[in-house]
Amino acid sequence: MLLNEKFIRLHTGMNIKIVQSCISTFDEIGKNDAIIALSQKNGVGRGDHVFYSPPGGLYIVMRLQGVYINPHTLTPAVGLAVHDTVQSLLGMQTSLKWVNDVMYKNKKAAGILCKSPRKAEYLVGVGINYATPTIELVRAKLNDVAISLQAPESRATGFVTGLLTQIRRASIATFDHARYSKLCINIGKQVGFIYNGVKVQGFADRIEADGTLIVRIGNAEIAVDAGEVSIIREVSPNK
Repeated sequence: MLLNEKFIRLHTGMNIKIVQSCISTFDEIGKNDAIIALSQKNGVGRGDHVFYSPPGGLYIVMRLQGVYINPHTLTPAVGLAVHDTVQSLLGMQTSLKWVNDVMYKNKKAAGILCKSPRKAEYLVGVGINYATPTIELVRAKLNDVAISLQAPESRATGFVTGLLTQIRRASIATFDHARYSKLCINIGKQVGFIYNGVKVQGFADRIEADGTLIVRIGNAEIAVDAGEVSIIREVSPNK
């Protein structure tokens, strides 16, 4: 896949770096505003997970700076930015899985990871199965949970340009939690998660303005702001 670095620089005003492959985009970004890798040998995922990064995908880390950025809503806001870019530039309808996955046809098409190396500085990582060959997902035994957008490689330059622009806008805008809730596949489902070291289950009710997932357990409500949340089943809130 070829990306036009000059075009992306011109239309984003950003100092970017494009590499065919690297160990990890988080390690490779250096002083650049953004780095785009076409594959990674050891992509960084949440916790101790490795983000599988074969050729055909787009693996981006973008630097954001400013005290006006809300770190609590940054990850879901970036999720909305990815959703909007895929919809507007590729014509595909995605959904969101709280807090850091973008879903296509009920499988993961993109993952998001945000880090803050120092005060008022954020590194936003987005890994997208843009044109990843399905055989790569089969080989990694991920085809049951992950999917490729199978997007045209000829449109990748425009897609990256649009995505970088959308992320920058989303980072300083008010987080649209109501729209996120409508797109979030967790809402209306019975979910499981770890709370104070204990596995619990409850009904995922809504996303708050601060980005937390509100889960109802009986008459109580718990605000979940981090960690893994798994969907158990769809269930009526009154049952």
